[in-house]
Amino acid sequence: MGIPAIFVPLPIGNGEQNRNAAPIVQAGGGLQRSDAELTPEWLTDAIVELVQDGTRLADMAAAAAALGERDADEQMAAWIIRVARG
Repeated sequence: MGIPAIFVPLPIGNGEQNRNAAPIVQAGGGLQRSDAELTPEWLTDAIVELVQDGTRLADMAAAAAALGERDADEQMAAWIIRVARG
């Protein structure tokens, strides 16, 4: 959707949440913090810093928008309808 994000993968499973977020984080479209490292202070500092830096937010949004499918919701809905109709 082209929205900068902060990812906090759950500390369960086989690391799939970390792997799913990695391309966006590596491209500069988001930040990531492990559940064990996440604190209210870190989150507050990160959000305040981002909100105060419009250029960085715009760059993050552009990086996030460059990845993935912008119309994934429509594609998924069409696929569900096709499957449901047999």
